[in-house]
Amino acid sequence: MYSLAAISAAFMAFSCAKSIEDAPVAEESVLPGRTFTCVFAQPDSNTKLALDTSTGKTTWEVGDEILINAGSGGTSRRTVTLAAGDISADGKTATITIPGDLDPYIHYYHEVQDVTSTYYAMYPANAVAPGNLYYNQAFSNQNAFLLAACNVGDTFVFYNLNGLISYKVSGDFDSVSFSGKNGETVAYEVYQARVRDTGTGATITHAKDADSYKPLVPLTTSLTPVVSDGSTTNFIYLPGGASFTGGFIMNFIKSGEIKKVVSSSSVFSVNPGQLVNLGDISSHLLPYVAPTSHDATHPAIAGAEDLGASGTANCYVVDASVAANKDKVFKFKAVKGNSSTAVGIINSVEILWETYNNAETVTANSVIAEVDFDKQEGDDDYWITFKMPSTLHAGNAVIAAKNASDNIIWSWHIWVPAMTITSADYGIHTSGKNVMDRNLGALVVAEASASSNIAIESIGMFYQWGRKDPFVGPREIIEGEYPSKAKVAGVERTSDKIQITIAESIQRPTFFARGYYNGSTQENPDWCSESSASLWGDGTSKSIYDPCPPGYRIPNRDSDKPLWTGGDITAQTGWAYNKDHYWFTLGSPATVFPAAGWMDGGSIKTTFRTGIWNAHSDSWVNDYGYGHIAAYARRIYYESSTLKQKNSSVNKSLGYAVRCVAE
Repeated sequence: MYSLAAISAAFMAFSCAKSIEDAPVAEESVLPGRTFTCVFAQPDSNTKLALDTSTGKTTWEVGDEILINAGSGGTSRRTVTLAAGDISADGKTATITIPGDLDPYIHYYHEVQDVTSTYYAMYPANAVAPGNLYYNQAFSNQNAFLLAACNVGDTFVFYNLNGLISYKVSGDFDSVSFSGKNGETVAYEVYQARVRDTGTGATITHAKDADSYKPLVPLTTSLTPVVSDGSTTNFIYLPGGASFTGGFIMNFIKSGEIKKVVSSSSVFSVNPGQLVNLGDISSHLLPYVAPTSHDATHPAIAGAEDLGASGTANCYVVDASVAANKDKVFKFKAVKGNSSTAVGIINSVEILWETYNNAETVTANSVIAEVDFDKQEGDDDYWITFKMPSTLHAGNAVIAAKNASDNIIWSWHIWVPAMTITSADYGIHTSGKNVMDRNLGALVVAEASASSNIAIESIGMFYQWGRKDPFVGPREIIEGEYPSKAKVAGVERTSDKIQITIAESIQRPTFFARGYYNGSTQENPDWCSESSASLWGDGTSKSIYDPCPPGYRIPNRDSDKPLWTGGDITAQTGWAYNKDHYWFTLGSPATVFPAAGWMDGGSIKTTFRTGIWNAHSDSWVNDYGYGHIAAYARRIYYESSTLKQKNSSVNKSLGYAVRCVAE
């Protein structure tokens, strides 16, 4: 292989600055501004690297954007853009003036956190994480050289957070994935630091986890764009202090497919502010050899039962009450939902999570024993294969397929009920279209008992409107509003006050997006930033994002039938309820619905309530121009000892139940 050459960048102190543009403020509310000098904490080892292809010089540049934070977020953060007149001739100094209206939280922040620093800075501004920062510096985009600072008196003290690797390469590539051979951390979902002054000067902690912006999630693979013309210098940004005990692997990718590989066994580390120059690595490129998709111990295609023989879907059912299913191997074609469109080139598959729908600790590989992927002879499409355990355990699981960049390209819900699923007309949907006897993901049928609560396993999964992937329900039924979620083995659910795209929802099936927020105010309660009224095939055929298994779909809004009527559901055939034991019935013959919660803002609310989605999206467009922020559902709940039941539009970011109907 080849050895690594470490090149230290020049490190110098400098001052920085610029007046900050901001929204107009009433004249009487404007407080005097404050001017700061910016320096580096350790001029000999911490820098902002404004790198060109030859010198690795240390300067501020025209157009650099710095975010200033004074506490919480929203009105307490501003961005400054450096202009030519703000920067000294050598590029090492400037000045920043902070307007007085920036600090509504400063005194609270100062007193509660016992610090003397009152302002906090991050560079570059476009890499800073959204939302309230409080007393952390947080970056959600790490493909940049990151700096964090606090003020010590009238001086801003900046610290480097990362180091980087530079290289040149020739070929036809658009991106590169980088990983350590021993699974070292190369990035974070959100990279957090804390730079503050408690009275003895600025100190830094990074990567910061406990008592921070959000839980620290380390990543073992990073993906960065690449210019492969042989002359452009490319950079890979790493957390400062990253150490590689067995070397690294770089996969060079074109259109999602690995084309070439560079592998090194050299042991090295990258300190904050350090540049490790690999030079031109073109001569070290090796052909990529695709991993063997299965071996004798993994579930191969041969002999596997095709769960998608009658139609593909985003959910497949394996009945745990059928003893013959133990040790059995199943397969399905790796296509998008009920379409024939391949999900793309698969590099790996994994069981993302498993649950028993309750408070029981989940043993990994107890719902699904193994998962793999392969191609059948003469078939260009990939197939997902999975094997059931020797002892069948009812539950739910999600299988994820990943590409060469280690990104999820599609995922499938495997539903393993304890009782065989049945369906009937019940008189609650269009004639001839049967309705399932339970919610999607429920392991058992809910029972209308007058003496005991419904089984926790009868509640099923929760869904955000228009998304294909499930979220687990509560692990217990409690009188309070917020029970804990069911236990899982694998990747836990996370949430945040942001919107995501449809593509991001596919890549992040365990992320619960709460909608668009401005500070603490929810301005758009749709999880999707590019929402569409047809995500669940409203009024048409089943869509590729429909979460129901083959032969079933999300119900259309049929306002003439009892479940979806806009009128009083209590007057419908089969209506009965028990608020103390969390169920209601409807239809003829009556079918039982659990009324034990929904997800609101990422938390589960119980007491007597439920929400059941249909495929209809509201056409409401709000003042912010996002559109389709609400969808239709049947809601039933108790409020102030009064039963409330509505069939109306609600926030798409809520997590409601699904009751599938026959296509």
